[in-house]
Amino acid sequence: MYIIKLYKFTFKILVLTLVFSHNVFSETLIVNIESKHNNGLALIGIYDKEENFGKAKVNQELKEEKVLTGAVTKITNNRAQIKFNIPFGSYAISGFQDFDGNGIMSGNFLGIPKEPFGFSNNARGKFGPPKWKDAVFIFNMPNQEVILKLKKL
Repeated sequence: MYIIKLYKFTFKILVLTLVFSHNVFSETLIVNIESKHNNGLALIGIYDKEENFGKAKVNQELKEEKVLTGAVTKITNNRAQIKFNIPFGSYAISGFQDFDGNGIMSGNFLGIPKEPFGFSNNARGKFGPPKWKDAVFIFNMPNQEVILKLKKL
C-alpha cells in the first residue's frame, strides 16, 4: 500500500514538473537596435499578449503591467543591443528612442510621434501602431536575434 501511494505521489510530481517546466526555464533573446540617430536612449518593451500590444500613446506614460519585460539602453554608433531572458513563446516588441530623456514617446498635438520608434518584424501601422499579427514572432531558439529598426515619421 505504501509503495502504491509513493508511486502516485511521484507521478503527480512528475506531471506537475512537466506542466510547469516551460515557465521555469528561460532562454536568451537578443534584440539588436538600429537607428539613424546617435543620441538618446532606446526604451524597449516585450509583449506576450495581443490585448496589451500597441496600447502606448504619445505624451503618456506606459502602464508597466501591459509589458512582459522591458529595458533601457544607450544608443552608441547608431546601434544598441539588449539581451532578455524569457521562455520560448510568441512575442511582439515595440520601442522608441527617447531624445529628451522624459521616459515617454514625445509627440505633437495631433499625437504624431516626434521620436524614432519601431516594432518587431519592422511592422508599421496605418494611423497608429501595427496589428499584433504583423509584429508577432516565434522565439524558439537559444540566443535568437531580432532586429528593431527605430525610424521617425
